[in-house]
Amino acid sequence: MDIEIKRGLAEARAMAGEHWQALLVYIGLGVVFPFLLLSSEPIFSLRNIMAIASDPWTNRVGGSITGPLYLLGIVLVIVFGAMLAAWNALLTEIREGYVSEVMYGMVAGFAYILAYVLLYMVVGLVLVLPIVLVVGYDDWARAGPLVEGARQLVSALIGSWLLARFCLVGPIMAAGGRLEPFSPYVESWRRTASAQWWLFGFFLLYGVLFGAAFGGLVAVHGIVILNNDPGSLTETMMSLLWVILLGLYFFGQLLIPAGLYRASEPGASAAEVFA
Repeated sequence: MDIEIKRGLAEARAMAGEHWQALLVYIGLGVVFPFLLLSSEPIFSLRNIMAIASDPWTNRVGGSITGPLYLLGIVLVIVFGAMLAAWNALLTEIREGYVSEVMYGMVAGFAYILAYVLLYMVVGLVLVLPIVLVVGYDDWARAGPLVEGARQLVSALIGSWLLARFCLVGPIMAAGGRLEPFSPYVESWRRTASAQWWLFGFFLLYGVLFGAAFGGLVAVHGIVILNNDPGSLTETMMSLLWVILLGLYFFGQLLIPAGLYRASEPGASAAEVFA
């Protein structure tokens, strides 16, 4: 079984045209709502983060860390739940409506998060533990920025390759209405085997482009904060730009794996059917 990236992108465009209303609803649930929730917590404010970084002894955010961590956990469940609900809307033959999709998405999204965290914990241990055992943690920690940079580069490359191999997990779960996330990992690994290096290059480039966009927006937002008073119109507009960028990223995270899933299926493609 082979996956053509060009065909997958064509499938994604076809689904975007066919399901644009559902996509807007789930972008609202998976991006706008979580953004508003996180905005209510001072620790997630870029202005506060910059102030603490510049003078940690003077600028502090009061309260316990438990609240922000709890809120972040809720946001993760909402985001992944919205993604699973959206994939269910995009890929099932007969839609059952928003209520059913959201209920499925929240349960399946929680299972997806647990499997995802477990996978990357195992991968992290496999990558780090041998180095720590051979070199020693203290020596490794004092190795310097060059070694740390090399470690981060290797981690990013391995992360992009794993993303390529497991990019179909969510769509496989949602298309079949599955709640169990482990067999979709096996199926995604099998489906992506023949095209893994093309997918690796694609997702690496995709990550670099969005990483540059996020970094650029952080820099622009920082300049705005340094040159404007809190609550100014310019700073408020930066929040709108963040929502737009996060919405585009969420849009791509939904449509690209869904299109690649369709491209991995035998038979006529959605792009051909709805042409």
